[in-house]
Amino acid sequence: MKKLIINKILIIFIIVTIFSIPVIAFARPGGGSGGSSGGSGGSGGGSAHSSTRGNGNGRTNPIASIINFGVFMVIGSTGAIVYRVKVSKKKKECVTTIKSLADKDDNWDYENIKNDIQEVFDKVGIAWIEMDQELARGYVSEKLFENHRMKLEWMKIRKERNIIEGLTLLKITVLGLEDRDGIDRDVLWASIKATSIDYTINEETKQIIKGDSSRPIGYEEYWRFIKTPERWVLDEIKQVEEIENLEFFKISIDN
Repeated sequence: MKKLIINKILIIFIIVTIFSIPVIAFARPGGGSGGSSGGSGGSGGGSAHSSTRGNGNGRTNPIASIINFGVFMVIGSTGAIVYRVKVSKKKKECVTTIKSLADKDDNWDYENIKNDIQEVFDKVGIAWIEMDQELARGYVSEKLFENHRMKLEWMKIRKERNIIEGLTLLKITVLGLEDRDGIDRDVLWASIKATSIDYTINEETKQIIKGDSSRPIGYEEYWRFIKTPERWVLDEIKQVEEIENLEFFKISIDN
């Protein structure tokens, strides 16, 4: 009876934990993919499964399972805490620098930067949803414009359509910048956290071929912006797994 209760507690704990973790988006504006993250999750699940069969008698020890799961969660939580501390430090350093630059250069007005990023996020999302990159012209660089246009054309050839509903920008965290001579050479890196319902259908059959039409998913990406005479525009999108550590984001200022 005691063992049954412990097993039930463990199952409930695992379910609650799983549903509290944001799922990586499948497609989203720009075609970002969570495939590698999903693969890692699957691999981890396999490891956990094999460890539960380690008993010679083939039975699972519920106490050992709870301890193992607890250790796993502590290690994961520690890594997340360290990451958040580093991000907070980067943001503080970056915001301080931006506000200092803004005293002499209106291009670095912090509120305007955040407004530009929100506007770019909205335009890029609409263009992707409508499969019409012309809607994002002036809000992305020519390089990214062509990149997204080709991805959308390829989706049309394959009769695929990415459906995105409730696309919402949750948080902007500036992480790095380059202040260069001239109005069109400045660079800004920011962490973008967002959420949406995100799935892909076959346009002929209307069948879902990727994603989930019922559950919102959260994701984080690193966006690189460059300054134009009109506004900050999106130039590049990197997935979190592409950046090994936050030292990638530098603060560089021309004297």
